[in-house]
Amino acid sequence: MPDDIFGDALPDALRPSRKRQLSDSDQRSRQQRITDCLSDPLFYEMAELLPAGADRGRPREYPAVVYVLLSALMTVTGSKRSAIGSLDSKQWRSLRASVRRHAGRITASRLPDRPPRRGQYLDAEENILAPHIDLMQDLFEQHAVRQALHQGPFPPDAVRNWSRPERRQLIVGDATVPKPPSKAEQRVTVDPVTGEIREHRVDPAARLYFENGEKEKKPARGTKWFFASARDDGYWRRVILSVRHVAGGDYEDEAAVAVRAFTQLSRALPGCMGVAYDGAFRGVHRDALARLGVINLQHGSAVPRAYELLRPGRCRHDLWCANGRIAERALLDDGTSTLLPVPITRLEHRKGVTKSRWYHLLHIPCRHGAHSHRVPVAITTTPDDRTITDPDTGRRIRSDTERGFHRAEYLQQIPEGTLTHQQLYPYRSDAESVHSQFDKSLWNERMISYGLDRQKVYALGFAAAQNATSRRLFLERPPAMQQAVIHRTAA
Repeated sequence: MPDDIFGDALPDALRPSRKRQLSDSDQRSRQQRITDCLSDPLFYEMAELLPAGADRGRPREYPAVVYVLLSALMTVTGSKRSAIGSLDSKQWRSLRASVRRHAGRITASRLPDRPPRRGQYLDAEENILAPHIDLMQDLFEQHAVRQALHQGPFPPDAVRNWSRPERRQLIVGDATVPKPPSKAEQRVTVDPVTGEIREHRVDPAARLYFENGEKEKKPARGTKWFFASARDDGYWRRVILSVRHVAGGDYEDEAAVAVRAFTQLSRALPGCMGVAYDGAFRGVHRDALARLGVINLQHGSAVPRAYELLRPGRCRHDLWCANGRIAERALLDDGTSTLLPVPITRLEHRKGVTKSRWYHLLHIPCRHGAHSHRVPVAITTTPDDRTITDPDTGRRIRSDTERGFHRAEYLQQIPEGTLTHQQLYPYRSDAESVHSQFDKSLWNERMISYGLDRQKVYALGFAAAQNATSRRLFLERPPAMQQAVIHRTAA
């Protein structure tokens, strides 16, 4: 289909491989990552949100910033015990120097000569960090947006080609379910042979979810976490923009959390052009994102459906919805029919005051001469939307909901089965990379805390530690490259 703006999809054998070997700049040792966290000012800003020590009773031995840093270091080392053990005398002096540099000499003078014990951190995690995790999460997301804009993704002055957005102009997201800290699902069990009563520790936050696609759902027990991130071509320069807990276990709940996060991020990132997600998005979620003015890439199309019968003059064109786009039904010699995709010459975006509109400009081949036809896509109209009248009869045209047509489910901005979708959708695999790093940061790939609030502390510490490494690698780039990125994003 040479006239189509999105192009024909390539066969798997002809698709170029995007795999590459990690360079030396992509490698980061544990010691370097610990240093990255100690030098990141975000952790010291988070500590300012936490309450100071009580005036009465036994004074707090360590300032809150120490526990905030440990919540990030344990995601680097794999456990709370190893995080405290990594703070040897040399690292403890580095931590004291970082606290003195970012939090002042008074806070640094309160630090003892040795790091806290594991029991002290557990007490602080339960009584200091977990009760204020929502405040820390809000600060993290605000800081992550500023970091992304500073490091290069979502440049507001970049060219906006709606049919070919760049990687740095897209947000990728997905949710994952790590294993719970305990395999036990019941607090008390009875051995069927001996009758022995056994007590188990059960994670109160764990529940049953379903993963791995829409057709073959695989049960997974644990807590579900949604991550949204963005990056350019650099692997470690990824910035995690949001991390949130998914309370429900079905796809609608996950997608609802994702849409809320993408809505907030798209408003804070003026250079954002779209999001890449998997088949968890249905028509209602695609509609919400399209109204924001962003493109959403996902799999999972509906079955073909008749759209309209076009009669321009002597011609007759039977248009259908298939694979996220308009196709024309053509009769074959054997009495059957097939659907031929209609070439799309342009993806039009019209941004309004409160919402956007999207159109496909079609080029319909015809033996009497080709026709141009504009079709709204991505947004399911309702009676509350702008009223449209038929130019020939002057009558009001019913909205999509009134005639039972879910346009957002059947017509997508960038249809599947096209070269553009084939090139852009693999960017979503970056979300799987975040999940892999999250799983590897866990001891035995199981959550190391019981209870939802304490697990939120771990998930937030993981995202903040990742962004700390991303920030440090950006600062280690040559000054000329840094200034070029900063100038480009500030223009």
